[in-house]
Amino acid sequence: MKIAFFGTSQIGLPILTRLTQEHEVVCVITSPDAKIGRKQIFTPSPISLLATQLSIPQLKPQTIKKNPEIQEQLQNLNADIFVVVSYGKIIPEQIINIPKYKTLNVHFSLLPKYRGASPVQYALLNGESTTGTTIFVLDKGMDTGPILSQAQLQINPDETNPELQQRLSILSTDLLLTTLQKYCSGELLPTDQDNDQATSTKLISKEDGLIDWGQSADQIYNQFRALQPWPGIYTVWNNKTLKLLKIELVNANTNSLPPGQVDPQDPTVIHCGNQHSAIRLVEVQLEGKTAIKIKDFINGYPQFKEAKLK
Repeated sequence: MKIAFFGTSQIGLPILTRLTQEHEVVCVITSPDAKIGRKQIFTPSPISLLATQLSIPQLKPQTIKKNPEIQEQLQNLNADIFVVVSYGKIIPEQIINIPKYKTLNVHFSLLPKYRGASPVQYALLNGESTTGTTIFVLDKGMDTGPILSQAQLQINPDETNPELQQRLSILSTDLLLTTLQKYCSGELLPTDQDNDQATSTKLISKEDGLIDWGQSADQIYNQFRALQPWPGIYTVWNNKTLKLLKIELVNANTNSLPPGQVDPQDPTVIHCGNQHSAIRLVEVQLEGKTAIKIKDFINGYPQFKEAKLK
C-alpha cells in the first residue's frame, strides 16, 4: 500500500519505521526546520531526520491551508491513504479526501475523551489510571471523525509524559498496521463518536507549570508528571523562579503548616493544600543557576528553611 505520512514529533518514529517495513511510504510531510536551543540553530524535526535516514522524499510546507501548490504535490503522490501522527497542523478537508481511503489519524486517548492537542498531559493531570490510543478517519473537526479501532493502556503511578507517550506510540504501531489492513479490505467499518461523551484539551502553555500550593500533593505530583519535559513545574521563591526538576510524594505530619510552607523539621518537604499532604524536593533549579540537588541548594541558601513558597 502506498502511504503518505504526516508527522513531526518524536512519538511518530516507531510508527513511521514500521510502516516503511510493511508498506511503501511515498512521502513524509513534516514541519519546516525550526530554531532549537540557545544558539537557535535551524534543526529538522525528528520525523524529518528519520525520513532522511530512510531516503524518503519530504515536503515541509509552512502551511497546508489554502496552499494550492502543496495540494497538487499531494495529489501527484497517488497515495492510497494518508496517515497522521502528531503532525501539529490542521489539515484541510480538501487534502484529507485526496486518497482513495482518505486520511487516518492516530490519537493518544480513548476518544471521544480528551480531544485536542494535549491528551496525554491531561490524562496525567487528572490522575487517570488508564488511557489508550484511537485510530480514526480524519474529518474537518478537532478529533471528531469516526473511530476504526482503539486499544487501552494502564498508566503507571510514577509515569511521566514522555514515558507514557513512548509506550502509547509502540501500542499504536501494532494497532495501526492491523487497522490499515482491515479498513482497506472493507472488513472494518468506521463508527461515529458519541459527542455527548466528548471532553477537550488545550495546548499546554508555560503558565500551566506554575504550582498552586493550595492543591493536594497528589495534584501537584500529577502536574509534575504531566508537564515533563516542558514547561516543567515551578514556584516563586525570593522573587525568583524555582524549577522543581524532581519531586516525590511523602506522608508527613505537616497539617499545622500553611500550604507552600517549608517544613522546619525537614526543609526538603513542602506542605500542600490538604491534611498530611506534602511533597519532597529532590532536585531544583533557581532562576539563572544550574540544576542542583536539594540538600546542596539548602546548604547554599540556608534561608530557604524558613520559606513560604508562592
